[in-house]
Amino acid sequence: MKKKTKKSGQRRLSRKDIANFYYESADKVGKHFSDNFISRIRNIHEVRLWVIEWVLLMVVVFLFAIVQIMWYGNSYQTDAFVRGGNYTEAVLGEVNSMNPLYASTSAEKTLGRLLFANLVSPDSTGHLKGDLAKSVKMDDSGKVWTVRLRDNIYWSDGEPIVADDIVYTVDLIRNPSAKTTIPSDFSKVNLKVLDEKTVEFTLSSTYVDFMDTLEFPLLPKHILGDTNPALVYESDFSTNPVGSGPFVLNTMQITNKVTSLNTSTIYLNRNNKYYLSDTKLDSFTIKTYKNREDIVSALKSSDVTATAELGNEVAGEMPKNVYSRESLLNGGVFAFFNTQNENIKNRDLRQAIQKGIDMAKVRGDISDSYYLDYPFLPEQTDAEMPKVAEYDLESAKKQIVAGGYQYNDQGKILNKDGGLVVLNVAVQKRDTITATAERFADELRNLGFEVSLNIYDESQVATDFFSTVVRPRDYDILIYEVDLGVSADPFVYYSSTQAIAGGWNFSNYSNSLVDDALLSAHTTTNMNLRKAKYEYFLKAWMADVPAIAFYRSSLRYYYGSNVEIFSENVKMTDALDRFNDVRYWASERKKVHITP
Repeated sequence: MKKKTKKSGQRRLSRKDIANFYYESADKVGKHFSDNFISRIRNIHEVRLWVIEWVLLMVVVFLFAIVQIMWYGNSYQTDAFVRGGNYTEAVLGEVNSMNPLYASTSAEKTLGRLLFANLVSPDSTGHLKGDLAKSVKMDDSGKVWTVRLRDNIYWSDGEPIVADDIVYTVDLIRNPSAKTTIPSDFSKVNLKVLDEKTVEFTLSSTYVDFMDTLEFPLLPKHILGDTNPALVYESDFSTNPVGSGPFVLNTMQITNKVTSLNTSTIYLNRNNKYYLSDTKLDSFTIKTYKNREDIVSALKSSDVTATAELGNEVAGEMPKNVYSRESLLNGGVFAFFNTQNENIKNRDLRQAIQKGIDMAKVRGDISDSYYLDYPFLPEQTDAEMPKVAEYDLESAKKQIVAGGYQYNDQGKILNKDGGLVVLNVAVQKRDTITATAERFADELRNLGFEVSLNIYDESQVATDFFSTVVRPRDYDILIYEVDLGVSADPFVYYSSTQAIAGGWNFSNYSNSLVDDALLSAHTTTNMNLRKAKYEYFLKAWMADVPAIAFYRSSLRYYYGSNVEIFSENVKMTDALDRFNDVRYWASERKKVHITP
């Protein structure tokens, strides 16, 4: 075994050597600290001002750095609306069905637009574009229209939306037993499925504005296809819908109907199957009310975010944190004369009413920029508008007498049998329209008529205005607001083919020459011919007086200051078009970094 040997010159350190080294080092450090720090503390008072100034300078620099960070940090952030949050809108009327083809109350129409997408819808400029439809093409004849659905579109239950859904929905709309509230007329249209996503519509004659009739929601055939059309309204689908819109039904809560408070609250969630998947809001809540007074209270107390149910009359009542926006619509309010009823069928009598009422009084404080004198909007056609009858009370009374009527000692109009002529005027209970109807009734009384003004509350199912008054034509005169559409097409309101219980000719107006003119304008691609036909129709409309126009529709939308709503630059055809960009609405704010 090899032994370790100590090399020459090496010495083993003992513990004593190590201890001595430690003490010597400590002594040197202590002496150095004492000489260079402790002994100099007494000199601090001589440089204290310099020290203080140095400390203060460091503090200032430190604070400046913090302020700079905060200042420039904020400059790279902004307060913006972000994804998330809930939006609550107050609406009028009960919800008896969530099937959009049967929507009659304002509440049902609102739900229909939120739960279901249309086949086509207006864009921000007011022109129709594809919604669920990817494309809508007309052939050279104007008789064959091909509609192709978008790819990768689904019902909220995950099933694909297909061509069969288009055919099923159209068949339901045109089935008399189904009794839907969709005004589109498909009675003379043949449909053919070309493939899973494509449907061909073949018309009996040319119709260049056929795309207008495609603005309706689709229903799922895979759910309703086996249901009797007459029973669709009563099916479970009405309370548990499967839709295609930006939101889906979560739950519906019914509240006490005895009080005047909201009758129901419907909670909707974001539809993750919606083809436009960037909806900001997590949820949308609909609260229904029986009257506008309760809506005003709910808005003031912030129980709801917004409403489209109130007119200009309440603007002065709103607190500072409630804003409003007004938008013109492609619609109008008319007095429709039921030309088949004995009391109003005489054309001389209707002409006398036309010039015997003071329209300035009837319109009240409505801005003259909203006045409407014709059955469509001036910007919808380049047809020359005929002269409007001037107000002349005495001439109107003479025409009434010349028409075979007479006045009694009290200035009341008597018919040929000596009985009072009583006009039954029907109107929905809505602030501006109701006030207009009341002033119109006063003018009729001033002309000598006995007037029964019946004001119907659209919120109550027992007096469902559309099904119990409008559809059966239970009136002499109907004061009603109608949608005039994207383009001029009075066919649906004045063609005798629509003078039926389910039709939209509310005047039951029938004139064979007008029918020919409307059909020709309805089907021609020649713009000069269309212009000529509409000019003929306008002259006949003025002479026959199936209706009198009052004013153009508008939407007054009240909303809280902490939400993002529809763009004020959007052109809307009807009030529901406010939801066309609902996926951009927001109620949640956060600080976000600005992207360079």
